Amino acid sequence: MRLLIPLFSPATGTWGGLTCGLAVAEAAASLGHELAFCASGSLERTLRQRGHRVYALPPATMLGLPAPLSRLVEQRSQRLSPPVRAGRSIGSVWLVLIISGYGYAGHLRRLTDVQAEAAHVFGAEALFTDLDPGAFLTAAATGLPMASTYAAISTHGRGGLAWRWMARAIAPVLRRYGRPACTPGELFCDLGAQDHPLDPRARRHRLGSPRRVLRRPAPGRDRACIWRNLAVRGGVALRVRPSRHRLGFAGPPGASAAPGLSGTSRLTCLVGAQGLERPRRIGGVEFRPYVPAEALLPSCDWSTAHGGQNTIIQSLRHGVSLVVFSGAIFERRFNAAKVQEAGAEVTGEAGELAEDWLRAALAKQAVYALRAAALGTRIHSYGGAQVAVTAIAAWAGRG
Repeated sequence: MRLLIPLFSPATGTWGGLTCGLAVAEAAASLGHELAFCASGSLERTLRQRGHRVYALPPATMLGLPAPLSRLVEQRSQRLSPPVRAGRSIGSVWLVLIISGYGYAGHLRRLTDVQAEAAHVFGAEALFTDLDPGAFLTAAATGLPMASTYAAISTHGRGGLAWRWMARAIAPVLRRYGRPACTPGELFCDLGAQDHPLDPRARRHRLGSPRRVLRRPAPGRDRACIWRNLAVRGGVALRVRPSRHRLGFAGPPGASAAPGLSGTSRLTCLVGAQGLERPRRIGGVEFRPYVPAEALLPSCDWSTAHGGQNTIIQSLRHGVSLVVFSGAIFERRFNAAKVQEAGAEVTGEAGELAEDWLRAALAKQAVYALRAAALGTRIHSYGGAQVAVTAIAAWAGRG
């Protein structure tokens, strides 16, 4: 099978689709399949650095704005928090697409044209994506079998303003390729949709990622991994360093915790920053363009994250319990609530992050670790990316 993997590539960058895409790619390669990616921006650079074949996509801009304005909006957005009261959520997958510049017919048309051409040049026999709208439109335009990951939270916001906006954006692209009209939910493989007008339908699989090799920290040192999207104030977390715990933090490239470290600190922090071209080190903080979490999690007792699904699944696969500050984003709150209900996570609001609160949470590690280990065993039983690739190949082979 020749598998083409278009990645959702917003201007802000994301490791969500990249993590799933790499998991599928590595599993596909191990099973003897050929693969290629479609991506733009930092994802395109990361994939090329890792030696993958990549077809460049037209870059998206925030809200479809000209590039200079998009960069300004992106920089401002990194410093702002949604004006939502603690405990409430905001947004939907459709709103995310619009803000990321994918809710505009012009960009979707260019995206689909480029991907359809890439599929022709590569000789693709199937497509796989996590969220890229162009991939779903390309499947509709070319008739190629389509596979995607699926999360129930993607049905959130169905029928709302953002959903209707996306419906208007996809309609002219479908007409351009002579395909029947459909709703965004039907195009994006909505499990709740009936009488799907597009053929073929998708198979959906939640994926884990195979282990990747990374140099282990020096023996006897505490470990902390900071890999994305959680603001840590004033180095609070770094002042709490019980010797019996190894901590994994997920945070932004800016890592406000850095001033709390020195070159002689026993705590080593790894910061994943997509904008970096090469690794660099400041005191006890090491910055890398990409941090493979799967290789680090076996050395951690805790994982601290913002509620992204990949970080949660990867942590639980290794029996690592979580401390999650999800903020107001709808998907992160949904994910965090599910893991908290299962007893494998401590969830906090932004205003609760303080030294005493974190000490109390870490003291319960043994309790949460038991539930995390049980969930990890269950996740492993599903078979991960290789099972997904086998299913995709079988689906593609049906013609």
